[in-house]
Amino acid sequence: MSYMGVDIGTSGCKAVVFSDAGRQLSSARRAYAVQTPRPGWAELSSSEVMDACCAVITEAAAQAPAGDPLRGLGISSQGEAFTPVGAHGEMLGNGLVSSDCRALDLVAPFVASFGLEQLYHLTGHTPSPMFSLFKLLWLKKYQPAVWSSARAFLCYEDLLELRLGVDPAMGWPMAGRTMLFDVEKHCWSPEILGALALSPDKLARPLASGSIAGTVSDAVAAELGLPRGVAVVTGGHDQTIGALGAGVIEQGTAMYAAGTVECLCPVVPALTRSEALCRNNLCSYDYSIKGCYTSVAYSLTGSNLLQYCHDQFGFGHSYDEILAEMPAAPSGLLALPYFTPSGTPYFDPHTPGCIWGWRLSTPRGEVLKGLLEGVALEMKLNLALLEQSGMAITRLIATGGGSRNRALVQMKANVLNKAIQCLDVAEAGCLGGARLAQSAVEGRPVQELAKQNFDPERLVEPDAEQAGLYDVKFKQYQDWYACVREFSRRQVLPG
Repeated sequence: MSYMGVDIGTSGCKAVVFSDAGRQLSSARRAYAVQTPRPGWAELSSSEVMDACCAVITEAAAQAPAGDPLRGLGISSQGEAFTPVGAHGEMLGNGLVSSDCRALDLVAPFVASFGLEQLYHLTGHTPSPMFSLFKLLWLKKYQPAVWSSARAFLCYEDLLELRLGVDPAMGWPMAGRTMLFDVEKHCWSPEILGALALSPDKLARPLASGSIAGTVSDAVAAELGLPRGVAVVTGGHDQTIGALGAGVIEQGTAMYAAGTVECLCPVVPALTRSEALCRNNLCSYDYSIKGCYTSVAYSLTGSNLLQYCHDQFGFGHSYDEILAEMPAAPSGLLALPYFTPSGTPYFDPHTPGCIWGWRLSTPRGEVLKGLLEGVALEMKLNLALLEQSGMAITRLIATGGGSRNRALVQMKANVLNKAIQCLDVAEAGCLGGARLAQSAVEGRPVQELAKQNFDPERLVEPDAEQAGLYDVKFKQYQDWYACVREFSRRQVLPG
């Protein structure tokens, strides 16, 4: 028997088929591009995303050995983005992704009316224009015809389920990222939906991760080359599913996802809401294991910054070649990585990315390292705040494309002053989704399956001397942010 995990990301989607022992049997991927029609806008063609998902499902299924029939499919997906869907399943607009901040001006009025304390208590999240709640407010105000004609508003997890012929459902972790979900009662919040004048019938069914939402319809199975009766199983927010795939199943362990978004995702045994978490915009919501919870501390600038340098400045022909130009020592630069709106702890859409100390004598490899150090320093800040809030983290497990380059991981270990375990798991999000599908179909605890995922590939220890230098740089980094933030509040550059 085999199981498929589908991971719907911001820049592309993947499907991977695994044996019941967790061995990868086949894989497929497709890329798509974020559209930025206006400053502050970021969206995906949801039709293109669904076509890409169907293509990778078909390709991965066709490449899998015939002796391992596919039994189930689990979905990992980017959070927050939703698509308005018409009465016949047609898409009425694009998906607005996390970094889209067009709803910025609608956040404060809603919070003032609804109440910050109540909003945080219900959802476990603090307000930001990234969340579906505020994107829906924008749609209602500026595209009322779409708002009125939409039969449903679906995130990419449940949108794919609709495409597979299943009554849409979403995992609790994904529901939490909409900011419409009561994280304690595990239902759509009547208070929030009432303030939005939105019927819960227009949203997918919220189910715990690892629940069977339905089976692929016979017509879709024939279209995609799947066997009949494949179970479609709820997964959820990609960070929580990737963490499960990486083996994050015990308190004190966290995934360090080094992808388009740089993210720390720990697992904790109880729902935790506190003034410290709220003040630092650190959420608390369901993990991919029922009964466990998590927080996500993140930078919306991650490997997209490396891609930007590659595309815009003519670095090399491969990412490894680019990274090989970085000096071994810490750079002489100081960079704020706010080349997208910031993530936690500031939720700052105004302060721009910037770099200090760049001179004509600075090699391009040092510029690159300075920029990537900025991302790592932002994650050092987030790690410290998680630990100060009571989420002690003793073990970091790295996933994503950024975990495959030794020099980059070493730099991050030095900045964080923590050992980072790198794993021989190329697609943790897909593996997490597949394990949830296997757990649902076979009735086995997902923790038991996750323990079998892999053997550690390598442990990267921090260099004590460089870690000390980065501790000094971290203090400078915090001062640098305060200066640039103040300047950006007072100055608006033309263009």
